[in-house]
Amino acid sequence: MKEYYKAATDAFTEGDQVRAYKLMEKGQFFNRKAREADEKSGQKLLERRDEEMLLDISTLEPREAIKLLKLHLSNLAGISTIRYLKITVGDDSGENKKVCLKRLVLKLLERESIGWTEAENGKTIVMQLDEINPKSLSFTKK
Repeated sequence: MKEYYKAATDAFTEGDQVRAYKLMEKGQFFNRKAREADEKSGQKLLERRDEEMLLDISTLEPREAIKLLKLHLSNLAGISTIRYLKITVGDDSGENKKVCLKRLVLKLLERESIGWTEAENGKTIVMQLDEINPKSLSFTKK
């Protein structure tokens, strides 16, 4: 595209206006094609929506799980393409680690004023990511 415009400029300075006009038209043609391709790819990006993302922290140690959750929250909060984050914390059946993990996750969400719901009999915590302002999170770098 740039080559056509440069060649058109050179042809015009040499006095060949017919050739300059043809090269200018070719440059404009390819410019339009490039813009159309950009517009199509932009529309495809907007159409593609991953409604939810699953984060399984049930097998991690509580400290590692909270670190990973904070990382995901700070990186994904406010992004409109991922609407929900589903965090699998496991069930409350007996294991102290699982109960502790769920309690820590809920405490973090409460401290950050993040709304959540439970799913799958309390094994999963669901939150709406696109409504979280990443700048309001206390653990993100400002």
